[in-house]
Amino acid sequence: MNKITRSGAAVVLLLLTCSMLFAQEKITNYYGTPEQLSFDKVLYNLSWSSHPNEIYYKHEYIPKGEIPEHFNNMILLDFVQTDMSVEQAGKAQEKKLIERKKTDASCNYQMIVSPDGKEIVLDFLMSQAKGDAVNLLEWSAYRYKAYTDKAGHRGILLFGICRRAYDDKVKNFLSTLAVTRGEGINHLIAYKIPEIQLK
Repeated sequence: MNKITRSGAAVVLLLLTCSMLFAQEKITNYYGTPEQLSFDKVLYNLSWSSHPNEIYYKHEYIPKGEIPEHFNNMILLDFVQTDMSVEQAGKAQEKKLIERKKTDASCNYQMIVSPDGKEIVLDFLMSQAKGDAVNLLEWSAYRYKAYTDKAGHRGILLFGICRRAYDDKVKNFLSTLAVTRGEGINHLIAYKIPEIQLK
């Protein structure tokens, strides 16, 4: 795959947010990482994985007791083999959010660049409405970093957190977001992202 195509594909893939999961008979661990990860004192289990093409890998984890189709908390670990920079990856997601703001009144975002410019944290809020009422509110924070595994696979590694509230829980979720958002971003920045090794 040439450089232009690979970079273009990476931009599209990195626009993906927390997905609605579907039943999966077998979950493949593409990274050789533990299938249970601890984040902010909560254990998350590998619940879904995907390798839809030669350059893109995706793992999603949810806590025990939650269901993929209606989760409240998720962490994700994505890897795209690409020549694009961390800044380009963050800007691609930002562009998507700017478009979403045209039709989603709740949509908002902020980008934080590390002092050395090697990592970006992009956090954002999105919603889904039924009629005039918001029935789903989702806050996510993505941490992008350049990464090369031991076999030389080079690209962008993304570690993200995603939190959702539904229906009558939306109002309380929004009222506490100022606190939970700050805490979540701090934990995300301090988190030691697992080393991955593509299989």
